[in-house]
Amino acid sequence: MPEPELARAVVLAREHIICVDDEEAILNVLRQQLARFEDEWDIDLARSAEEALDLADDLEREGESVAMVIADQIMPGMKGVELLERIHERHPDSVKILLTGQAAMDAVIRAINHASLDRFIAKPWDEQDLRLSVAGLLNSYRLAQENRRLLLDLTRKNEELLRLNRNLDLRVKQRTHELDAVNRSLEHANHSLGEANRRLSRLAITDGLTGLYNHRYFHERLGKEVERSNRTGLPLSLLMIDVDHFKHYNDVNGHPAGDGVLRNVAQLLAEGRRLNDAVARYGGEEFTVLLVDTPRDSAVRVAHQLRHRVDEAQFPNEQAQPLGKLTISLGVASFPADASTADGLVAAADDALYRAKHAGRNGVGIA
Repeated sequence: MPEPELARAVVLAREHIICVDDEEAILNVLRQQLARFEDEWDIDLARSAEEALDLADDLEREGESVAMVIADQIMPGMKGVELLERIHERHPDSVKILLTGQAAMDAVIRAINHASLDRFIAKPWDEQDLRLSVAGLLNSYRLAQENRRLLLDLTRKNEELLRLNRNLDLRVKQRTHELDAVNRSLEHANHSLGEANRRLSRLAITDGLTGLYNHRYFHERLGKEVERSNRTGLPLSLLMIDVDHFKHYNDVNGHPAGDGVLRNVAQLLAEGRRLNDAVARYGGEEFTVLLVDTPRDSAVRVAHQLRHRVDEAQFPNEQAQPLGKLTISLGVASFPADASTADGLVAAADDALYRAKHAGRNGVGIA
């Protein structure tokens, strides 16, 4: 059964998952089984309830948030239920999971009543059940945080609208020309409300790491642009882009540094693009740039500009790369010159990218 996809919300502070158990082996198992979440959430380990409380307070002082606490019930000193009660008092939005091998349900009932327990998992647990539970609860946490921010924004806008309406009659009598200013304020408020709704829609089409469009949006947009090109006869070009020797960079510098490189490359690719063009993360270290109403020759010029821009940029420890710097390779293909379908255009650009990499990388291949 596939795990639910985590919501890609705009996060203002780094979020943390705190695992609490007095047994080192249990903590190591939890970290291993929750490793897939480390791209978006930091996983912290605590060997006692007291250590977990100190850690949660430190994170709050640093402006970061505790998204989830997974606590064992039986620990020396403060028990898991008491810890979750304390967490609920200080961090009421945090997701709380209790692990216990006790047969009695009194601790669980207390946690439900006093700590707003979100999930009870018996030890030993099933790994798939644990990961599905964590994924679903984190998804709900992200959505709740985003809804809370939107609700505050909507409430503020509604209060502004009410204030304007209360004063409207008096202001019309006093100065007719002030009506225009009020109308402008109402239009601005309505625009802001619409923008809040559009923000929710963008979450479904945005890559959480880079902020670019995601793979699904790219294919939807590509299909529409191919149909439009068929109707209008105007050309459409596609750039397929791959970060050279990215696995080597990850192996040498670690995945957090690799994530930073992907974010920086994404920013360089998106700079200066036209509004009707689409820059997307295709997957892993691959990106695409969809150039609307652009023939192949113009697309090749754009590809060389992007290659040069990344080549001239500076990245941490790039001198350890096989080429002595961090670079990209690009493949260029155009519709209908190089393909008659959307899938064919992707395949043609991908073949051109392969030729660029086979020729030594840091170059542009043309279909």
